[in-house]
Amino acid sequence: MTELTMFIAFGGLAGFTLGLAHFLSLSRVVQMLVGGPIGLGLVLQLVRFAVLGGALYGIAQLGPLPLLAALAGVILARVLVLRRSRPTNEAV
Repeated sequence: MTELTMFIAFGGLAGFTLGLAHFLSLSRVVQMLVGGPIGLGLVLQLVRFAVLGGALYGIAQLGPLPLLAALAGVILARVLVLRRSRPTNEAV
């Protein structure tokens, strides 16, 4: 396994993990902004973006292919979280 292949695999796995954390924590932010401490919700939102942006910046230092793999991982995590949160359209 070459170094580039390991970086791409790391980027994809890191992106997927970051994406899961980012999108799963979104419901908590929404709850805080709607009915809880708004200031804490805003801080959590900023932390979410800072962690994701900082991690993607770090992965970008490995090269464009690991960054693309990380972005694909984030998008895959988004799709999975959205699919899990959608209500089913079952006839009652």
